[in-house]
Amino acid sequence: MSYIYPIEYSLVRGGRVVYRRRVQVVGGSTYTVSLPKEWVRSVGLRNGSEVAIEVMPDLTLRVYPGSRGVERLELESEVEFGRDVELSIAKLVASYVVGYRRITVSCPTCSASQLEELARWVTERTIGLEVVEKDAGYVVFRCLVDVSTLPMAEALSTLTRLTIRSMEDVERSISTSSLDLLDEVLGRDNLIDKLYLYILRQLNQTLLGTVSYSSVGLNSIAEAMYWAMIVRFLERIADYVVSIAEEARRLGPEKLGPVLKYLKLLHEKYDEVTKHLLLKHGAEELATFGKLMVELRNVEAEIRKDKTTLGTASAESLLRISAHLRDILELLIDIHVLRDLITSTST
Repeated sequence: MSYIYPIEYSLVRGGRVVYRRRVQVVGGSTYTVSLPKEWVRSVGLRNGSEVAIEVMPDLTLRVYPGSRGVERLELESEVEFGRDVELSIAKLVASYVVGYRRITVSCPTCSASQLEELARWVTERTIGLEVVEKDAGYVVFRCLVDVSTLPMAEALSTLTRLTIRSMEDVERSISTSSLDLLDEVLGRDNLIDKLYLYILRQLNQTLLGTVSYSSVGLNSIAEAMYWAMIVRFLERIADYVVSIAEEARRLGPEKLGPVLKYLKLLHEKYDEVTKHLLLKHGAEELATFGKLMVELRNVEAEIRKDKTTLGTASAESLLRISAHLRDILELLIDIHVLRDLITSTST
């Protein structure tokens, strides 16, 4: 592989040879640079050979022989299922999250029905992974969605919308003692988890350079770390809403009456915070963030002082929801400052 920079010599930097070349304009509109002879010989290029030029997330170029391009971008993983099923499943999910396009699961001891069950489990818990090949002892999955079919912004918007619906259902359940609404919340949690994993996958693909940060909706590759934390907090908030629903089902919705007003308050704050996720933030928005953080701390103080909520797991879930909303606001401020830094250093 070779990185191409303008000017005309080579130097060794940190164990790497860096070639510098001057850019030349041919025909008035075509920009060219020469490839280092040593590199050309070492990879076996000849006149007419094809090279792949990859635009990296930081806008540098990576060049490699065209014959290696398909192999490099295929990103295949093989997961062998052994006795430790939990570990095997974790590796399978991790292979999806980090960005592998094709995942082969090998399980020589699995029966046909067990492989069928595994395939169903995987496709129900991920977005885009589908079975493309299956035979005795193995099954092959391929991810059939990408940034163009389901961008991060749409997945993020759907995740927050589903969480709001879950909050509304828990509120109505407590008000009306309806258990059916709680079942809706529990069933919806699986879809929220799928969206969370899918967004992490896109962020990992950005960091790996297999998709550009702009196609994911980021202003720079440095934002990926912050968005990974934001989406993690959003997923945890949804989990705490599920925890409240589970306690309501266990004790009876009417038993959580004292929790209702705080859930409604945090529902409002969640709506306010998540509306800012995909917006550009100026001075006015930052002032709003500070105000929201103070309001959330006040809600937490009220919950802690309210003796009617003491001893309920739901009270602790509410406190954690509020704390994670503050975490998200802090991360949005971090992103704002990061964008200012990048703007100031690029001018």
